[in-house]
Amino acid sequence: MRPRPFTLAAITRRERHQAVGAVIDAIMDAGGWLVDSTQFSNLAMALRFVLPADGLAGWAAALAAAGVRLDEDSRARLAAHAAGAGAPEAEVPAALNLTFLHDEPDLRQVVPAVPG
Repeated sequence: MRPRPFTLAAITRRERHQAVGAVIDAIMDAGGWLVDSTQFSNLAMALRFVLPADGLAGWAAALAAAGVRLDEDSRARLAAHAAGAGAPEAEVPAALNLTFLHDEPDLRQVVPAVPG
């Protein structure tokens, strides 16, 4: 049975391309890899990734250093997971819902008409 993803949420005021790059760099530096990402306009993005269990704390610290702040609930879940962690090399599937705080107008996505 596949483990359920460890879901986290964060916010940032950084420019979205820089913030997403910092999150991906933190994943790679922690020994993980990106599985999937979905952008919801320029207001939010969801990233699915996998990290080794012993890389979670370093990943969270790298996010904080990059100006991407996990919410309180996510920080509490990370602490609880670290306290009950099993093997350090175990893979932890995770998902991050990232919200961008800015004054830019909404990004419009052009959806082409499908003939039919």
